[in-house]
Amino acid sequence: MTAQVLPEPTGPVQLFAAPPRATNAGSGQAQRHGLRPGTEDTEAGHLVLVAAGAEDVGRIRRLAHDFLARLCVPPSAREDALLIISELVTNAVVHARPPAALRVRCTRCGALRIEVTDGGSHTPRPSRRDSEDEHGRGMFIVAALAARHGTVTRERGAMRWAELCP
Repeated sequence: MTAQVLPEPTGPVQLFAAPPRATNAGSGQAQRHGLRPGTEDTEAGHLVLVAAGAEDVGRIRRLAHDFLARLCVPPSAREDALLIISELVTNAVVHARPPAALRVRCTRCGALRIEVTDGGSHTPRPSRRDSEDEHGRGMFIVAALAARHGTVTRERGAMRWAELCP
């Protein structure tokens, strides 16, 4: 694993973690999910991981777990975030063109934002499946756990995102 900024996702699992930054700090906002006090420009450090295939999902989940713990994300929110990460990254590497890039960060309003970008162009829709089927429930899980979620289609792929609020 190499540490580098990735302008375009390429290669196997790679990691970039930026330190938290804040402008106009000291406004008195409560710390949430590791955010430092600040105003609209406050954003906690982020994590970017790239997956080339389904075999990378477990390793990404472990690295994301450690990152979320360092951000002081509470254990219950951390488990929800890890489940969302697993579902979105798995969907990206199984149903879209690899590689898939994961970005996790705390937003200025205190939400934990999870973004997965891939080379696919379709919008995943929850499908009605048999309750015994192991597949087809990922987007239902994301919708159930996230305060908000969505898909942004781009010229060279799509970005699926979800937010967990404190």
